[in-house]
Amino acid sequence: GLSGGNRVPNDNSSETHFENISDLREVKDNKQKRKIAPLILKNRPRILVICFSSCVVLFFFFFLSHNLLVTIGEADSEDNKLAPMGTIVYGAKSKGDDTDKLVAQAITAGFRHIATGGFHFEYNEPGVGIGWKESGVPRNELYLQTLFVAKSVNNYGVQNCKVEGCPSSPDLSIEDQVHLSIKSSLHNLQTTYIDSVLVHNFRAKLQTYEDTMTAWRVLESYVDRGIIRHLGIVSVHDRDYLIKLHNETRVKPSIIQNRFHSNRGYDVELRPLFKDMGMSNQLFWILTGSAGGKVRNNNVITEIAQRQGVSNQILLYSFILVCLGGTPLIGSKTLLHMEEDVTALLRKPLIWNDEDFTAVANVINKNLIKNKI
Repeated sequence: GLSGGNRVPNDNSSETHFENISDLREVKDNKQKRKIAPLILKNRPRILVICFSSCVVLFFFFFLSHNLLVTIGEADSEDNKLAPMGTIVYGAKSKGDDTDKLVAQAITAGFRHIATGGFHFEYNEPGVGIGWKESGVPRNELYLQTLFVAKSVNNYGVQNCKVEGCPSSPDLSIEDQVHLSIKSSLHNLQTTYIDSVLVHNFRAKLQTYEDTMTAWRVLESYVDRGIIRHLGIVSVHDRDYLIKLHNETRVKPSIIQNRFHSNRGYDVELRPLFKDMGMSNQLFWILTGSAGGKVRNNNVITEIAQRQGVSNQILLYSFILVCLGGTPLIGSKTLLHMEEDVTALLRKPLIWNDEDFTAVANVINKNLIKNKI
């Protein structure tokens, strides 16, 4: 009989008996192994070849995959090494038909940050695109900056716009003006991205804050998509305006570009705010404005410049860069002057002492002593 699933053995029986189900399974497994073993021995060479081939295929698959990923990673890394903002900027304003030649020369001399403007009648933006291409310097080693100029702003011009949509409709919204401006600048500069776009104001005549914010929101969407890297603004000497803009924008202004002039107090009181907000302070009208006139033939300036082995003009650029922490926009029109600029400001920067700094500040505006870095 059966009890608890166990079979009672009969000593006189020739039948094989099992204590439990696992014993039965073990015997069946052994029978299967005895059947398979001869097949394995018979086909051992073929099996070895298949195993070896599979290992080789897997090895090469992982080897090639790894190297492909490394190569892609290296390419991505190279693409992501984009040029930083320059501590000096070559300004392409008012260069006309010579823009391409002068931009190429500036880059050859060592400038890497180039400033231009699209819908601005004093810039030849396509010339900047031609110039940087002719220089032979890779795009990712250059920092290309342009402007958004609204129709309502002085200096507005359409001579640079060669894309579909130009000339634009008279009633084009600010949003669509921004879209057209970026489309045109990408085409003119022969690039897929722009390092910075500055919202342009004409001298002391600011756009309304509402219009600036409308344009800024659209520009932020281009930053989100990687088409623009940084945003900035031109000719703002109003503290409250800047604070409000900084507080209410998602992409904060990275650049404030203002004139270096006595009629704006040389931004002495605003410069600490620029620093606190993390904005690069670009300065124009350096030589053509009031400061340039004061240093041009001044005996004190000339003595310091001669001791430093530079011109009075380069001494002023260096004063702004080294002593005030500003970024001068430089518009030299000869290769020799460009090379002098780069040598004295980048490659072998001038060394300043407190006495020379104070002397130069007193010639321009004694309040600049407050801005010494």
